[in-house]
Amino acid sequence: MLDAIRIAGRWVKRSLLDRLTALSQASDPPSRHQLVQQFCRWAHWRNRKGKLCVSSAKVCLKRLEKQGLVRLPPPASPLGRSGQRTLRDDGLPLPPVPKLPGRVQEICDLRLSLIADSQDPQHRIWNRLIRRQHPLQGAPLVGAQLRYLIVAGENEILGAIGFGAPAFYLSCRDCWIGWDAEAMAQNRGLLIGLSRFLIRAGVQCPNLATTCYRLAMQRVREDWFERYGVRPVLAETYVDRSTHTGRSLVAANWLRIGQSQGRGRSTPKKSDRPQSVKDVWVWQWDPQARAQLQQRTLPPVAPRSVFSSRPKTDWVEEELDGLDLGHVILDRRFARMLQDRWAHPERSFFASFGGKAGGKPAYAFIENPRAELHFSNLLAPHCQNTRRRMAAESVVFLAQDTTPLSYNSLQKTTGLGPIGDERHPGRGLLLHTLQAFRLDRIPLGTAWAQLWARDPLSDTAHRNEQSIDQKESVRWVNAFQIAAQIARQVPHTVLICSGDRENDLIEMYDRSTVAPANLFYLVRAQHDRVLDSGEKLWDHLAAQPCGGTMSVQIPRNKNRPARTATLELRWAQISIKPPRVGCKKSWGTLELWALQAKEIDPPQGAEPIDWLLLTNWKIDSLKTARRLVRWYGLRWGIECWHQVLKDVCKVETRQMKSAEALSRALGLDMIVAWRVLLLCRLGKEHPHLPASVLYSPEELAILEVYQKKARSTPPPPCSGPSKLPELRESVALIQAELRELQKASDPALPSPHVNFPAPASVASKSTTKACMSLWEANCLTAQLAGFWGRKGDGHPGPDVMGRGLLILAELVRYERIKDAQLPSRARNPSRKRS
Repeated sequence: MLDAIRIAGRWVKRSLLDRLTALSQASDPPSRHQLVQQFCRWAHWRNRKGKLCVSSAKVCLKRLEKQGLVRLPPPASPLGRSGQRTLRDDGLPLPPVPKLPGRVQEICDLRLSLIADSQDPQHRIWNRLIRRQHPLQGAPLVGAQLRYLIVAGENEILGAIGFGAPAFYLSCRDCWIGWDAEAMAQNRGLLIGLSRFLIRAGVQCPNLATTCYRLAMQRVREDWFERYGVRPVLAETYVDRSTHTGRSLVAANWLRIGQSQGRGRSTPKKSDRPQSVKDVWVWQWDPQARAQLQQRTLPPVAPRSVFSSRPKTDWVEEELDGLDLGHVILDRRFARMLQDRWAHPERSFFASFGGKAGGKPAYAFIENPRAELHFSNLLAPHCQNTRRRMAAESVVFLAQDTTPLSYNSLQKTTGLGPIGDERHPGRGLLLHTLQAFRLDRIPLGTAWAQLWARDPLSDTAHRNEQSIDQKESVRWVNAFQIAAQIARQVPHTVLICSGDRENDLIEMYDRSTVAPANLFYLVRAQHDRVLDSGEKLWDHLAAQPCGGTMSVQIPRNKNRPARTATLELRWAQISIKPPRVGCKKSWGTLELWALQAKEIDPPQGAEPIDWLLLTNWKIDSLKTARRLVRWYGLRWGIECWHQVLKDVCKVETRQMKSAEALSRALGLDMIVAWRVLLLCRLGKEHPHLPASVLYSPEELAILEVYQKKARSTPPPPCSGPSKLPELRESVALIQAELRELQKASDPALPSPHVNFPAPASVASKSTTKACMSLWEANCLTAQLAGFWGRKGDGHPGPDVMGRGLLILAELVRYERIKDAQLPSRARNPSRKRS
């Protein structure tokens, strides 16, 4: 049992509660109010003004009392109050309704009058107005609050305004802000809610409500600071569209960001919707309010290069460093399962663990009911190590995409949803990931992943009315916000977040305006958007002069041969208008850059390249435009990772009873798929690296024996790492350009710190024996599985590499069994002499 209890975001010691209970049971106990005050003193529970938080403490102690953790004397019932707490109406008549002129500018001395406390005479008038004329009637304000009366002339009452605490959780608001749970807990006090707004019945004057909104927002920030010691940066309010339109808020420069879900403040179940759905509006005192709300203390990330030599510990132990599944046995079991899956990536899940002795615990693990064995918890250490590898680079490319996982044959598996379309319907799960790559296509790992089953009931007909948090496409925005969080943890690394045409979302471009200075996006456009000038996006780019050309290599696939394409480049800075649908009607224009890369004279029958890219990276030269096109070509790396995940790891052949079990098995295969792709990419891009970077000494010993008998391996593409000087120069130019872009707003970034690998020949100068290169080790491993290794074959692919790793693992296992020390027959006492 813990010696402290967490409630209302605070830890309260049980010993303190025991002292409070003993004090309440003394012969002459203090009153309940005095006990609450004493509790605040003991717990050091004060606001920023140094006053005791008596109201919040009363609520917490009432909850702890219901749980039997503390005993207090019963509260004394106030006079005239019975049952649930509501606003008290004294029954006196309301002040007379004043007559107003035809224009709001002609109203004499229109102002707001702050109500000091419950003893203020205006407090009763405020209660009367709200209780009798506001739709919420007697519902009380919650938490910290400020109340105003709208007054004109000689104390003529026109209406009432009340500010209180914001909603604890609000999906569309939290998505729009982009904060995580820790930032929300730290910065929720910087939000306030416009809880009550009332213009009295019979008071009519054009633009009166808009003017009152402006007066309130000009004053409440300083009044809130004066009373509570906190200066808010954001205010929220709600509009019931069945009774109001919200035009006054638009005229007062409020911003509509989405809709509530109708759950109310204290609904016990998520499925309950007792309230009507309301529009959510926000007011920003500072254009960077969202950036302030996102700020929180992040743990530092220790850089670790992907080229670092293998430690004495196994790579699995290193990759799962920090794994916490609630029990050390579960941590060890998952590590052993990952080791077995890496040794046998192409085998079925059951056959990966060497029989019943290993398979039974593995299936018990994925079917364990413990909540800690969630998909995100299993991937957490790998994601953290991915961030470490990102921190060791100067520029990292982040590619995000969604892939369906088809399980059509698993009719009895629970938790699956529909995938595909009407022509090709299916059943399975959807996986959206954020993959990190170096500029030389070396994969660094999975930075974030989301797995879900689609709801069988489609709501496509109402998409334009929904906010982004209510749509499935919110995954693209969530991934960008995770990239923003990573960018704050690795401030010395430039991140380029990229996606295909489905990522062309105005909400993501809006989030980028408050993103860290070292985060950029690069997205292929899907929509022919309307520009601020009235032109269409495609027509505007086509009218731009050609800025130059570039050549790109198009690899072969099943439907086309390899070819060299010449692209014509055009670019321009644009201002796009958000679509006038749903909550985006009140949004302003967004500034970004557009780049068109169109193929010239494509071969007959070939599909020409026509990319229109949108980015917030300034394009001021042909060199920058070419660089962005090359960067977008790196997005194909996530498609290769999907292929390894499905074809090598065969994740779609799993047969489990539930989607939860499938997700746990998928967590293993995602790490294995990254490792297989890393092995292939390092061999291709850096063939002269020492093989000890990825191979263990046992594996290298077997490959050295096999090398003497095997046919010669194909030569690497070049005799040395000639791409390194070009890569160093490119990174230096990027850093210099970024310093110019950030000179006005951010401090300059440090010098490039990319880790450039040394070839095997250099690494082995201090040894007497030349070490095997990574190219040779990969080719020898593939030859175990039938790879011919001819001069023109090039580097083996992931499929044959996966089969070769399986055979290599079995050979290592055989050598371990053979080298085991067995008892000698001569020393066996049970052996009879002849």
